[in-house]
Amino acid sequence: MLEVEPETPYDNDYNSMLSRAQAELAAIRQGDYPPIKTSVGNFDAYDLVFVGYPIWHGSMATPMQTFLHEHAVKLAGKRIALFATSGSSGISTSVGEARALCPEAEFTETLHLMSSTLPQMAGRIAAWLEQLNLNKDKHDDDMKTNTLSLTVGDKTFTATLAENSSVEALKERLAQGPLTVRMSDYGDMEKVGPLGFSLPRNDVSITTAPGDLILYQGNSLVIYYDANSWSFTRLGKVDGVTTREQMLDLLGGAGDITLTLSLQKE
Repeated sequence: MLEVEPETPYDNDYNSMLSRAQAELAAIRQGDYPPIKTSVGNFDAYDLVFVGYPIWHGSMATPMQTFLHEHAVKLAGKRIALFATSGSSGISTSVGEARALCPEAEFTETLHLMSSTLPQMAGRIAAWLEQLNLNKDKHDDDMKTNTLSLTVGDKTFTATLAENSSVEALKERLAQGPLTVRMSDYGDMEKVGPLGFSLPRNDVSITTAPGDLILYQGNSLVIYYDANSWSFTRLGKVDGVTTREQMLDLLGGAGDITLTLSLQKE
């Protein structure tokens, strides 16, 4: 999140601020944009950019107009989602201003919150975000990844996931958010803990190695730091681990641990 700040702060006096806003809007109509302190090098990491602002005298707040004016080239080809607040003014004039300032950008459906609609704010925001398909886009991105992020204490490491229906079901669950598993040592060869839900089983005969991620009986996660032979479902393999010592070091040694799993974006 980035706050667009004017080079000269606005006066706390309401009437003084209104007068300055009117003067700046008049200056913009003559091509003179008030200076701001905020600048962005590029928007390469973003496909969709949210632009929020108050509506002043029917127009987009002047600092945001300056920001769009100065960053129009960098925003070319991006999707821009406008959302605005006002006491009673409509949003259409400010949308026209944004389109004129960034003619090479694509504009989504807008969200306009007025003082009279504030009680419905939460529901309207949720409906707007749903309309933008943000959740679907995030879910699709999450399901494409083949990398799992694992955190124990202050250590975070990654694992490459296997390809089977068990992993796909696990990814569906992790697309909803990180998962925490409480794990304990067993047999001086593994740490094991309940997932709290069941996954499809794809059991085959496996001889494990340090770093193997295993699904046991459809509802328990096992991380091996030594060898074992049994019928298991393979979930993945911790990256860069080949020895017992390496795996135990990542897991914090012997004893109970709390492991957090999340999907790592590509």
